[in-house]
Amino acid sequence: MTLSHPDKVLWPAQGGRPAVTKADLARYYEAAAPRLLTHVAQRPVSIVRAPEGIDGERFFQRHAMPGHSPRLALIDVKERKPYVGVSDAGGLVAIGQSGGLELHPWGCRPGDPETPDQITFDLDPDEGLDFGDVIAAARMLKPYLEGLGLTPFVKTTGGKGLHVVVPIKSDSRSRVEWDQAKAFAKAVSEAMRKDHPERFTTTLAKKARGGKIFLDYLRNGRMATAVAPWSPRARPGATIAFPLSWGQVKAGLDPRAYTIADAAALLKKPDPWKDFRKAEASLKPALKKMGL
Repeated sequence: MTLSHPDKVLWPAQGGRPAVTKADLARYYEAAAPRLLTHVAQRPVSIVRAPEGIDGERFFQRHAMPGHSPRLALIDVKERKPYVGVSDAGGLVAIGQSGGLELHPWGCRPGDPETPDQITFDLDPDEGLDFGDVIAAARMLKPYLEGLGLTPFVKTTGGKGLHVVVPIKSDSRSRVEWDQAKAFAKAVSEAMRKDHPERFTTTLAKKARGGKIFLDYLRNGRMATAVAPWSPRARPGATIAFPLSWGQVKAGLDPRAYTIADAAALLKKPDPWKDFRKAEASLKPALKKMGL
């Protein structure tokens, strides 16, 4: 695939790290494709585009646009226009060519926008909280979810929070509706808030957070999205949303340490999420335990 303006700087140099160009982004997408596609392929994807780089204008692209690359997939979500999707490394490179810096897929089963196959809890700290508070919060959520028969995974967001994600079965026997997935995420979040009111809030308004961590359960409705593991972020330093092992979630964890510049070394290491899909569990018993 031919890149226009491959030397265009998308992320300026910062903190001793080199600038990241469009060519660098395309190479990253190509190298990370085997892991990234596991989480985005054949799902509707919202793309954060910044054609002039992170210091320029940026916008969300959800639908196909005139002249879109033939390497992109089109996914029918029962709207007037199809959503954009991706199915292979060429599609990821096409996203890079268009200045697509972030990938936010639906949490649905590949090829089936009507069926959720994961639940995401976004731990979003109030201003001024230390990242250690986020680490502690994630480690509190983990055993609660395990007690419901689920297997939680964790990733950095490329920013100041963490995502705790549980894969769920989506076969005909275990399948749940989007409303059930969202209701479950809300019930767990409210239970955590009730048990630890000094640490958690489920109130969306930032002025009401008061030094607490916002447990965002809203990423689990139909058409809601969450940044994909291995997706770059349109933020200074060219950080990526990085999948972690739970052993890494401890004091000293620095989400800024996972960047496009570090990708070659990171991709040589074992994938902490390689068994993500193997860990699927039916959500139905957990729904019963939560009285839903």
